[in-house]
Amino acid sequence: MTNSMSCSHGRWCTRADALLGVEGVHLSSVTATAAGLVLGVETGEDLTGCPDCGVVAVGHGRRPVRLHDIPCFGRPVRLMWAKRVWRCPDPDCPRTTFSEEHPLAGPHAKLTARAVGWATDALQLDTSVSALAHQLGVSWWMVRAALTEACPLTLPEVDELRPRMLGIDEHRFRSVRFFRHPTPPI
Repeated sequence: MTNSMSCSHGRWCTRADALLGVEGVHLSSVTATAAGLVLGVETGEDLTGCPDCGVVAVGHGRRPVRLHDIPCFGRPVRLMWAKRVWRCPDPDCPRTTFSEEHPLAGPHAKLTARAVGWATDALQLDTSVSALAHQLGVSWWMVRAALTEACPLTLPEVDELRPRMLGIDEHRFRSVRFFRHPTPPI
Protein backbone atom coordinates (compact mmCIF):
# COMPACT_ATOMS: atom_id res chain seq x y z
CA MET A 1 0.00 0.00 0.00
CA THR A 2 1.38 3.39 -0.93
CA ASN A 3 1.32 6.34 1.41
CA SER A 4 -0.67 9.14 -0.21
CA MET A 5 1.16 11.78 1.85
CA SER A 6 4.65 10.88 0.64
CA CYS A 7 6.34 11.85 -2.60
CA SER A 8 7.81 9.51 -5.17
CA HIS A 9 11.32 8.22 -4.71
CA GLY A 10 12.76 10.79 -7.11
CA ARG A 11 15.27 13.44 -6.16
CA TRP A 12 12.62 16.14 -5.68
CA CYS A 13 9.05 16.04 -4.49
CA THR A 14 6.63 17.45 -7.07
CA ARG A 15 4.11 18.30 -4.36
CA ALA A 16 6.66 20.31 -2.40
CA ASP A 17 7.77 22.01 -5.62
CA ALA A 18 4.14 22.93 -6.33
CA LEU A 19 3.83 24.41 -2.83
CA LEU A 20 6.98 26.49 -3.42
CA GLY A 21 5.55 27.64 -6.74
CA VAL A 22 8.73 28.77 -8.53
CA GLU A 23 9.19 27.38 -12.04
CA GLY A 24 12.46 25.48 -12.43
CA VAL A 25 13.33 25.55 -8.70
CA HIS A 26 13.04 22.44 -6.56
CA LEU A 27 12.61 22.20 -2.80
CA SER A 28 15.27 19.94 -1.28
CA SER A 29 14.89 20.55 2.47
CA VAL A 30 12.76 22.35 5.06
CA THR A 31 14.00 23.38 8.49
CA ALA A 32 11.93 25.17 11.13
CA THR A 33 13.94 27.58 13.28
CA ALA A 34 13.04 30.15 15.90
CA ALA A 35 13.47 32.86 13.25
CA GLY A 36 11.17 31.17 10.71
CA LEU A 37 11.43 28.57 7.96
CA VAL A 38 14.62 27.79 6.05
CA LEU A 39 13.97 26.15 2.68
CA GLY A 40 16.80 24.49 0.80
CA VAL A 41 16.24 24.98 -2.93
CA GLU A 42 18.12 24.23 -6.13
CA THR A 43 17.54 24.35 -9.86
CA GLY A 44 17.13 21.32 -12.09
CA GLU A 45 19.67 19.58 -14.24
CA ASP A 46 20.03 21.81 -17.28
CA LEU A 47 22.78 22.26 -19.81
CA THR A 48 24.06 25.76 -20.26
CA GLY A 49 26.59 27.45 -22.48
CA CYS A 50 29.29 29.93 -21.65
CA PRO A 51 27.91 33.50 -21.98
CA ASP A 52 31.07 34.59 -23.84
CA CYS A 53 31.90 31.78 -26.27
CA GLY A 54 28.82 29.52 -26.19
CA VAL A 55 30.69 26.29 -25.42
CA VAL A 56 28.70 23.85 -23.24
CA ALA A 57 29.80 24.56 -19.68
CA VAL A 58 30.92 22.01 -17.09
CA GLY A 59 29.53 21.95 -13.56
CA HIS A 60 31.92 23.47 -11.01
CA GLY A 61 29.97 22.83 -7.82
CA ARG A 62 27.38 24.91 -5.98
CA ARG A 63 27.57 27.79 -3.56
CA PRO A 64 24.91 28.72 -1.01
CA VAL A 65 22.99 31.96 -1.60
CA ARG A 66 20.73 33.22 1.19
CA LEU A 67 17.54 34.93 0.05
CA HIS A 68 14.55 36.21 1.98
CA ASP A 69 11.22 35.17 0.48
CA ILE A 70 7.55 35.93 1.14
CA PRO A 71 6.21 34.78 4.51
CA CYS A 72 4.58 31.36 4.67
CA PHE A 73 2.22 30.12 7.39
CA GLY A 74 2.74 33.38 9.28
CA ARG A 75 6.52 32.90 9.52
CA PRO A 76 9.44 34.57 7.72
CA VAL A 77 11.01 32.37 5.03
CA ARG A 78 14.66 32.19 4.02
CA LEU A 79 15.71 30.32 0.92
CA MET A 80 19.13 28.69 0.91
CA TRP A 81 19.68 28.42 -2.83
CA ALA A 82 22.38 25.95 -3.82
CA LYS A 83 23.34 28.09 -6.80
CA ARG A 84 25.19 26.22 -9.50
CA VAL A 85 28.61 27.45 -10.59
CA TRP A 86 29.72 26.63 -14.13
CA ARG A 87 33.19 26.44 -15.70
CA CYS A 88 33.97 27.13 -19.35
CA PRO A 89 36.15 24.29 -20.71
CA ASP A 90 37.50 26.38 -23.62
CA PRO A 91 41.08 27.43 -22.73
CA ASP A 92 40.90 30.41 -25.11
CA CYS A 93 37.78 31.85 -23.47
CA PRO A 94 38.36 34.82 -21.14
CA ARG A 95 35.60 33.66 -18.78
CA THR A 96 36.66 30.88 -16.43
CA THR A 97 33.63 30.43 -14.16
CA PHE A 98 30.15 31.92 -13.91
CA SER A 99 27.03 31.43 -11.81
CA GLU A 100 23.63 30.33 -12.99
CA GLU A 101 20.89 32.92 -13.29
CA HIS A 102 17.21 32.56 -12.49
CA PRO A 103 14.29 35.03 -12.40
CA LEU A 104 13.90 34.12 -8.71
CA ALA A 105 16.61 36.64 -7.80
CA GLY A 106 19.11 38.83 -9.59
CA PRO A 107 22.83 38.94 -8.89
CA HIS A 108 23.68 40.07 -5.34
CA ALA A 109 19.99 40.19 -4.36
CA LYS A 110 18.96 39.76 -0.73
CA LEU A 111 15.21 39.46 -1.41
CA THR A 112 13.58 37.26 -4.01
CA ALA A 113 11.79 38.94 -6.91
CA ARG A 114 8.45 37.70 -5.61
CA ALA A 115 9.19 39.11 -2.12
CA VAL A 116 9.81 42.53 -3.69
CA GLY A 117 6.58 42.20 -5.68
CA TRP A 118 4.70 41.15 -2.55
CA ALA A 119 6.07 44.14 -0.64
CA THR A 120 5.21 46.52 -3.50
CA ASP A 121 1.64 45.19 -3.59
CA ALA A 122 1.35 45.47 0.20
CA LEU A 123 2.39 49.14 0.09
CA GLN A 124 -0.68 49.83 -2.00
CA LEU A 125 -2.78 48.51 0.89
CA ASP A 126 -1.49 51.18 3.27
CA THR A 127 1.14 49.03 4.98
CA SER A 128 4.33 50.52 6.37
CA VAL A 129 7.80 49.54 5.28
CA SER A 130 8.68 48.61 8.87
CA ALA A 131 5.70 46.21 9.05
CA LEU A 132 6.80 44.58 5.80
CA ALA A 133 10.35 44.25 7.11
CA HIS A 134 9.04 42.56 10.25
CA GLN A 135 6.97 40.09 8.23
CA LEU A 136 9.92 39.30 5.96
CA GLY A 137 12.33 38.99 8.89
CA VAL A 138 14.73 41.62 7.54
CA SER A 139 15.72 45.18 8.33
CA TRP A 140 13.81 48.30 7.31
CA TRP A 141 16.79 49.36 5.21
CA MET A 142 16.80 46.14 3.19
CA VAL A 143 13.11 46.46 2.28
CA ARG A 144 13.44 50.16 1.55
CA ALA A 145 16.45 49.57 -0.74
CA ALA A 146 14.63 46.79 -2.62
CA LEU A 147 11.52 48.93 -3.06
CA THR A 148 13.57 51.91 -4.22
CA GLU A 149 15.24 49.72 -6.83
CA ALA A 150 11.94 48.14 -7.89
CA CYS A 151 10.10 51.49 -8.12
CA PRO A 152 12.55 54.03 -9.56
CA LEU A 153 11.54 57.68 -9.53
CA THR A 154 11.62 57.90 -13.32
CA LEU A 155 8.60 55.64 -13.79
CA PRO A 156 5.47 57.78 -13.44
CA GLU A 157 3.07 54.83 -13.28
CA VAL A 158 4.95 53.38 -10.30
CA ASP A 159 5.54 56.72 -8.59
CA GLU A 160 2.20 56.46 -6.82
CA LEU A 161 3.52 53.42 -4.92
CA ARG A 162 6.41 55.36 -3.41
CA PRO A 163 5.80 57.15 -0.13
CA ARG A 164 5.97 60.93 -0.42
CA MET A 165 7.49 61.34 3.03
CA LEU A 166 8.41 59.23 6.00
CA GLY A 167 5.61 58.66 8.43
CA ILE A 168 5.76 58.36 12.18
CA ASP A 169 5.60 54.58 11.97
CA GLU A 170 8.81 54.48 9.93
CA HIS A 171 11.02 55.49 12.87
CA ARG A 172 10.86 55.13 16.58
CA PHE A 173 10.16 58.40 18.30
CA ARG A 174 10.60 59.10 21.95
CA SER A 175 8.75 61.76 23.82
CA VAL A 176 11.24 64.16 25.29
CA ARG A 177 10.30 66.85 27.78
CA PHE A 178 12.49 69.85 27.97
CA PHE A 179 13.05 71.35 31.38
CA ARG A 180 14.82 74.54 32.12
CA HIS A 181 17.73 73.59 34.22
CA PRO A 182 19.09 76.14 36.65
CA THR A 183 22.43 77.57 35.76
CA PRO A 184 25.12 75.77 37.73
CA PRO A 185 26.90 77.89 40.31
CA ILE A 186 30.30 79.19 39.34
